[in-house]
Amino acid sequence: MNIPYSISKSALQSQQQKMNHVAHNISNVNTTGFKKKDVQFSELMHNAVTEQDVRFSENADPLSLNTGVRIAGTKDSYGQGGLTHTGDTYHLAIGGNGFFGIRNADNERLLTRDGAFHLNDTNQLVNDRGDLLEVNLTVPADQWAGGTVSIDKNGDIISLVNGQSTVVGSIPLFLPANSSDIEPAGTNTYRVAEGADLLIANADQGGVGSIMSGYLEESTVDLAQSMMEMIMSQRAYSLNSKVMQSTDEIYSLINQFT
Repeated sequence: MNIPYSISKSALQSQQQKMNHVAHNISNVNTTGFKKKDVQFSELMHNAVTEQDVRFSENADPLSLNTGVRIAGTKDSYGQGGLTHTGDTYHLAIGGNGFFGIRNADNERLLTRDGAFHLNDTNQLVNDRGDLLEVNLTVPADQWAGGTVSIDKNGDIISLVNGQSTVVGSIPLFLPANSSDIEPAGTNTYRVAEGADLLIANADQGGVGSIMSGYLEESTVDLAQSMMEMIMSQRAYSLNSKVMQSTDEIYSLINQFT
């Protein structure tokens, strides 16, 4: 193995992937409920240097050469994002660790922190893609009387008609036992791993968090930090490109004398 080339190549590939992830974060800086992705690096295996490679002096410590670096994986940052007040009853934010449950066109349950919902023509709470928010109804949606609707911190949907309030449903929250039990499913949603434990509870119970009506959760992407990470990755990429170029020049020079 040509170790200098291997190290530079692995670094170029890893930094390119890092820049791709950072660019993805930056593009979602204004996406409601988006959780930034942190890139984790790990070293490739070490090659031991033996006496066949180089003569050791007496009592010399064993040597090994690192063969490069790779992307070990990405981890979503599930910290609480900032809150933006919209005043829209059906704009919901979660204060805590839980997720909203939605059903897509295939009736697959997905989890999301994006609480930008609205009522469709049949009084169902949906997002802009038409995915249905999971709601436990006590009064069928098509039987809701006209009036003012509010949603409290417990997720109860309350209809107020002529001074009479009626709980017509409640919004449950979902919390996986471990963050590793969910994986990104695209469009700012997560898919629950098969067989994973999933807590389903009313808001403000079981540690799932509370619901804040009239608010939306902001992205956890820090634009300034992401720009700094992009600049550092670009410089690291450029440096390793120059290392590879210099290595090629050195080997070309050596070949002239062999």
